[in-house]
Amino acid sequence: MEFPFKAVLFDMDGTITDTTRLHDAAWDEFARAHTGQGVNPGDPRLVPGRTIDVVRAILGRPVQGAEAKKLHDDKEQRFHTLARGKLTTLPGFARYRRWLRMRHIPVALVTNAPRINIDFTLYELQLEYDFDLILGAEDTERGKPHPDPFLEACKRLKVAPQDTLVHEDSALGIAAGVAAGCKVAAILTGISPAAARSAGAKWSTDNFEQWLAQIN
Repeated sequence: MEFPFKAVLFDMDGTITDTTRLHDAAWDEFARAHTGQGVNPGDPRLVPGRTIDVVRAILGRPVQGAEAKKLHDDKEQRFHTLARGKLTTLPGFARYRRWLRMRHIPVALVTNAPRINIDFTLYELQLEYDFDLILGAEDTERGKPHPDPFLEACKRLKVAPQDTLVHEDSALGIAAGVAAGCKVAAILTGISPAAARSAGAKWSTDNFEQWLAQIN
């Protein structure tokens, strides 16, 4: 395929690094500590995009203010303890990043993750300086599946959504990219090709090595 895009937007968890198993383990620990019962991978309460939404779903009650921050950070610190020293980028990411840089195509990280996780993950992956723009949970009022994060990234990069490619690994993220008017190439770490197509992805691939083979 030709590569007509003027910017590329990456989700983080499940897209540049496969952290799903570690997040699931952290949520299980969190739930056991705060409710006495664990949660299994695939539990529907884990679907909401932002950490605090999942906290509320697991606890089954609203939390606000200082309590919300304490619970939010408790879960993320559990994730950091489990993930430290274990994170790697998906195959081909570094080469794809160089490919984009050689063509002067700006890249952004656009994630529902909070800044505490963005900073941790990029440090662990040694990617602190690899993105032209980083947007997280704190940067838009509404997160994915709303299109706001991707629209804000396009605005800041001064690129039209129709000229922008999104890489996502979840139905919610794909739906957000499509709603923003971007084309989406799904990364199949946590979604099937059929589910990715159903959510609106135009392409799908297992990793960035395979993606580079498609676009070269």
